[in-house]
Amino acid sequence: MVDKLKFQELLDIDDIAERNIALRRAFTAYTAPIDVTGSEAAALTILLNLTYPRKRVDDLLDKRLAKQTLNTDAHIDACVEEVQWLHTHNLKYPDIRVSKQRLIAASPFSHPHVLSSANCIRALGWSHDSAKVNLAKLFSCHFIWQERVCCLAILLVEPPKEWKTAFQQLGMSVKHFMNVCGRVKASLPNDYSPNRVDKYSIQVRLPYRDGYLAITPVASHALQAEIQQAAMAKQGRYTNIEFTRPAAVSELSASLGGNVNALNYPPRIGSAAHGLSDSWVLKVQACQTVLNQGALSQLRFKKALEGLLSNGSELALKQRRLQKVACMRQVRSTLTEWLSPLLEWRLEVEDNKVNASKLACIHGSFEYQFLTAPKENLIELLSPMFSLLNTVLSNSNSLQKYAFHQRLMKPLKSSLKWLIDNLSKEPNAVAIDQDEDNLQRYLYLEGIRVFDAQALSNPYCAGIPSLTAVWGMMHNYQRRLNERLGTQLRMTSFSWFIRQYSSVAGKKLPEYGMQGPKENQFRRAGIVDNRHCDLVFDLVVHIDGYKEDLDALDNSVGAIKASFPANFAGGVMHPPEIGTVNEWCELYRSEASLYSKLRRLPASGKWVMPTRYQMDSLDGLLRLLKQHASLCPVMSGYLLLGAPESRKYSFEPLHCYAEPAIGVVECATAIDIRLQGMSNFFRRAFWMLDIKETLMLMKRI
Repeated sequence: MVDKLKFQELLDIDDIAERNIALRRAFTAYTAPIDVTGSEAAALTILLNLTYPRKRVDDLLDKRLAKQTLNTDAHIDACVEEVQWLHTHNLKYPDIRVSKQRLIAASPFSHPHVLSSANCIRALGWSHDSAKVNLAKLFSCHFIWQERVCCLAILLVEPPKEWKTAFQQLGMSVKHFMNVCGRVKASLPNDYSPNRVDKYSIQVRLPYRDGYLAITPVASHALQAEIQQAAMAKQGRYTNIEFTRPAAVSELSASLGGNVNALNYPPRIGSAAHGLSDSWVLKVQACQTVLNQGALSQLRFKKALEGLLSNGSELALKQRRLQKVACMRQVRSTLTEWLSPLLEWRLEVEDNKVNASKLACIHGSFEYQFLTAPKENLIELLSPMFSLLNTVLSNSNSLQKYAFHQRLMKPLKSSLKWLIDNLSKEPNAVAIDQDEDNLQRYLYLEGIRVFDAQALSNPYCAGIPSLTAVWGMMHNYQRRLNERLGTQLRMTSFSWFIRQYSSVAGKKLPEYGMQGPKENQFRRAGIVDNRHCDLVFDLVVHIDGYKEDLDALDNSVGAIKASFPANFAGGVMHPPEIGTVNEWCELYRSEASLYSKLRRLPASGKWVMPTRYQMDSLDGLLRLLKQHASLCPVMSGYLLLGAPESRKYSFEPLHCYAEPAIGVVECATAIDIRLQGMSNFFRRAFWMLDIKETLMLMKRI
């Protein structure tokens, strides 16, 4: 929060132009609210003068203009009229064609693993006619008064005497003031929702009780405002969503000039897998390293080393422990990435994909010892591996000071030991289970390509497509497959591996549709900015069902392929190109036989893993993202805003407005997951949709 003295400091600025800029900024939603306690008359003067276009106001502290405004009934009436368009959640975001609707709802139930408006201070936004955006500022601009974040619309519902006095000082009679307060109160109910769904509002179908529920996702003004404030403070990473008519979107969008910030954390996916083993042999023969040296030069590794060196004296004991754990995890992750070519090479040797005779030419090298050593003897390579690491650090100008550092010797060596210990525990070959569970199957989809998928998974964050989009595609797959086979199979959960990811530049031209007041004009809608991505992924789907249904599934591989959906997250989905994979759609009865294939996935890709991190604020989320480089924010589901009810034009008998929730996922490398073992994978890597009366969230099974 801004210090109480700050407002007086702004009032004391001598240069009028500079003061106007500072005051306008102080009363916008993208800055932290300013404390006006004790300066109510000055604050009211500014709010009244903000109701005019910028070019008509020379000085925001002009009391003469403020008094004239307050006693111009038509102008005040126009400002009061805009109170009926204040909202908690913006129905016009991002499509301004939604009209004559607003939503005022209580905050959803707080959930410890996701971020929503339940974690924010309640605030009201405005969206209506763009020509009236300035008129709305009198009652919608937020500030702090007596340690409470509020706006005039909220205060005048039960008017404090201090504000009554401020209105009187500017010439408004008590009778007129009480009349304004009554009209404001009548225009601002505690709860209000439309009785119909606008034709331009998005509707999403989700299972509910014995049928489906239509959900319209809506953006929270309070959470959006906090994200803009964090972006202005340069906390976190963001992308701009541009609006060509910002005042028609909201007052918040107008104050930002149409450049609304959203968290931007795309997954760090390598462009390709490491090279072929033949080229690795040539490198070793040429006395070149096959290790991924670029991993050690990454900024996050250097930050982790610095974190281990700093004593964190300014932090509390618990924070120091959390910092140490986060740094150690990052060090382990980086060292695994550094050794990943050797780990992949060793896996090829174990699977007899590399002829041992081809390695004879590098006999005596560290690489040869690592590739051919029995698992029980790998620990003997700890010392030479540790020496090699310090040699690499000492040869780097930016990392030289960390080489053989007394306080880093123990954590670096223990990290390498952890890696070797886990490698030693991994079996050479995963045996096929004899005792197979006949009441479950795993469907493995490999190398699926998606073009122009929605990377802006909800109004708050961009990067990884929505987890609910993956679940929706899986549920669509289930319905299509059951319809084709006449079965009652259930696709209950999934595990997601992203092989390749790339952002798509530019804006998409909308398709033609019937537009105009009478819907009789064939033309394009206005361009709405978005973020898109192309990706290649693997999906493991867990399938439950009756024995006869599973038996029918076993004999219907052709039907499984034919039922494959064509869309994912708003993009177009295709199987892999012919010849790129041996079989893109496979059915497994055994976890072990499936895992024997999953353990060979390329080190360049990432598993999208559930986490159990908790957050109670946006600051808490940003701290998590800063401490753990492997974490990404993502759309995790919906929190319902009220009880479902019948609304006109709903796709289903019951409809509900819901707020998208931000969760965090861990982007774990294939090698990390392989080293942690099969049981860990099937216990931790699968997502399911948790459906309750007040929420629908993706969670770990």
